[in-house]
Amino acid sequence: MRIALPFLALAAFALPALAAGEAQMIAEGKRLAQINCTKCHNIEPAGASPLAESPPFREIAKNYDREELIDGFMDGLAVRHPLMPNWDVTQPQAEALTAFVMSLGTGQKPEESQAARGFDLLRANCARCHAIDASSMSPNGKAPPFRNVVRNYDPDALQEALAEGIVTGHNNMPEFAFEPDDVTAIIAYLDTLKSP
Repeated sequence: MRIALPFLALAAFALPALAAGEAQMIAEGKRLAQINCTKCHNIEPAGASPLAESPPFREIAKNYDREELIDGFMDGLAVRHPLMPNWDVTQPQAEALTAFVMSLGTGQKPEESQAARGFDLLRANCARCHAIDASSMSPNGKAPPFRNVVRNYDPDALQEALAEGIVTGHNNMPEFAFEPDDVTAIIAYLDTLKSP
């Protein structure tokens, strides 16, 4: 018991030191962001970015975890957007910027909804010919927009065809067979196209 008490006392002193170290890192990250990022990005907990195409830092915090951000800063985020300057970031700077960004949000990626995943699957597999949204025309005039398909067929009735492979009367359409989880996601998205 006597051994545990000094250990607990040391741990109690270490916690404020860790918190102070994290606070210093966040402050350094904010300083770096103020110098290098505020021309385009909003780095505050609220408000819009000066440049509409540049996400506010609080939004970045919601879409990446800590390691992804550190790697992104180290690899150079400039390659992802032509307007972003290419500036060298050291490991400590990347960690400080990441600590600051993470202090603005949860740092947890939002759970992708089934409908959003279904949209991504349809965009990857079907949008070459079909309109997959609520208003645009199909790139291939013979391919019905999916909003029209859901008017004629209940999305749940398409479940078996999506799993086993949709066969149509024309030769240009490839036969798709989706995994059960993908079918569920596609049905969830098609349900969003039904008229209220």
